[in-house]
Amino acid sequence: MRPRAPLGTSDFLQLRQDGLLYVDKSLFVAEILADPGRVLLLPRPRRFGKTLNMSTLRCFVERPLHERSQGGDVRRVFSGLAIEEAGDDVWRRFQRHPVIFLTFKDMKGAAWSQGKALADIVATEALRLAPVIEPVLAVGDREEWRSITSRTADAASKEHALLHLCRWLQQATGEKAFILIDEYDTPIHDVYGDEKRYEEIVGFFRNFLSAGLKDNPHLEKGVLTGILRVAKESMFSGLNNLKVHSLLRKPFATSFGFTESEVERLCADFHLSTAERDDLRSWYNGYRFGGHVVYNPWSVLSYLDDAERQAGPYWVNTGGDALIRKLLLEAGLGLESDLEALLAGGTVVKPIDEHVVLRGISTEAEAVFSFLLFTGYLRADERVSQDESGSARWRLAIPNKEVSTVYRRLFLEWLRGGLGGGAPLEAFCRALLAGDASAVEEHLGALLERTLSYHDTAGRAREVVYQAFVAGLLVALDKTHQVRSNRESGLGRCDVLIVPRRPGVPGVALELKVLKASETMEETLAAALEQVRAQKYAAEIRAAGADPVVELAAVFDKKRVRVARC
Repeated sequence: MRPRAPLGTSDFLQLRQDGLLYVDKSLFVAEILADPGRVLLLPRPRRFGKTLNMSTLRCFVERPLHERSQGGDVRRVFSGLAIEEAGDDVWRRFQRHPVIFLTFKDMKGAAWSQGKALADIVATEALRLAPVIEPVLAVGDREEWRSITSRTADAASKEHALLHLCRWLQQATGEKAFILIDEYDTPIHDVYGDEKRYEEIVGFFRNFLSAGLKDNPHLEKGVLTGILRVAKESMFSGLNNLKVHSLLRKPFATSFGFTESEVERLCADFHLSTAERDDLRSWYNGYRFGGHVVYNPWSVLSYLDDAERQAGPYWVNTGGDALIRKLLLEAGLGLESDLEALLAGGTVVKPIDEHVVLRGISTEAEAVFSFLLFTGYLRADERVSQDESGSARWRLAIPNKEVSTVYRRLFLEWLRGGLGGGAPLEAFCRALLAGDASAVEEHLGALLERTLSYHDTAGRAREVVYQAFVAGLLVALDKTHQVRSNRESGLGRCDVLIVPRRPGVPGVALELKVLKASETMEETLAAALEQVRAQKYAAEIRAAGADPVVELAAVFDKKRVRVARC
């Protein structure tokens, strides 16, 4: 019997008691306890295991709320996990501390209403803690307690709610409290573009977090998760004790997402074939956290849970790309050539700021790359340079096939918008699949003229610019074909292969060349056609059952193009 994937379950205790699959991240707890930072922020992309890790930490350190201890029951859920060998220093903290646990993952900025949404969340948590707090409340604190639990607190009381709860918990238990805040930045992302509401929410959180996490003598440790460190100049301006471990840093690098060895064990447990393992790697591998290769855990588990084992954009389809779409489609940042290079499997080198200022990404073209990296839509391959101020430039790439589908969809929308509709693009694709070289030349020339800037193709342009451009155009064929760039086929690597997803459908091998100063268009085109034949580039599309098999070559000279068929 294969394990049951825990999709939709982020409560560690429930997951373990129900016998669901658990990829052992329990040493996250030991690493948190060993970190000297008093307040930690761990930003990671959505659905990479943040909530489950926070639940695991809470389960381990939280003191039982009732006199009847659940220590034995809870201890059993950690049986067989790596943390069992963590040592006495860790286990001395087991079920020792009161915990305040808040999650903002469902708190939308549109429902903020002067902090009412947050007041509801804090009141719910306070009432959960009532069995511990109410018996020790001093007379002078009872009104404050009632205002918090009844959601009638004024602004000052709301902002100091964490501080009050910590104080009361220490009075009741003799131990300092943990404050765990999951997905702290959700309401801020939700109001992006609404300047008034953005200022209101950020201003409130500045006071709320500072009161609870800075100079709080009743705090043992605070841990926050989210996607970004938002608005360094305002959100955390009062938190000089905040320690941030972004995905570029080594601490906690393997705590979120699945490592190669963890995925290997999953593949064995689920009896995946070699082909299925290859699918898993190409679709969901490719992230790099702190130098470690990481898989997208949501997509891996979704793939394993699919009886038909169909690779697809599981993570992408869970939503959350509204801001990405707004930035790349509406903001007019001039990123088209960068997206073309990324779509062709290339890289771009950009400055990366770990402290993303969310409000600046719509006006600062370079800032969007930091946002895309930390939200999981790019990966950082290597740090290329770093100046004296600490600003670093990183080589960036699209992580995998799944994320590539997002860019292809957005690129297609951008392209259709620039062309005034999809008709010219569809005509180009029809001509390509029909092998009509003259029609391909006509349509491709028109598309070049209308959408690819002279700057992109001026001078000694690299083939990658045209290759990226053509790959972008062919996004329109995704439903019926797989479009592959620089794919090994026959005896070499073809620039563009259009492989049918089922037999009996046309397939295309397309070689691209840039005109050299010493050659004519005819000479370069003839050499390209000979290369297609000699290297047998059409081998893969023939093996896929393509009918007909189309072999083409195209030669570019700035915005001129010539196309011929073998």
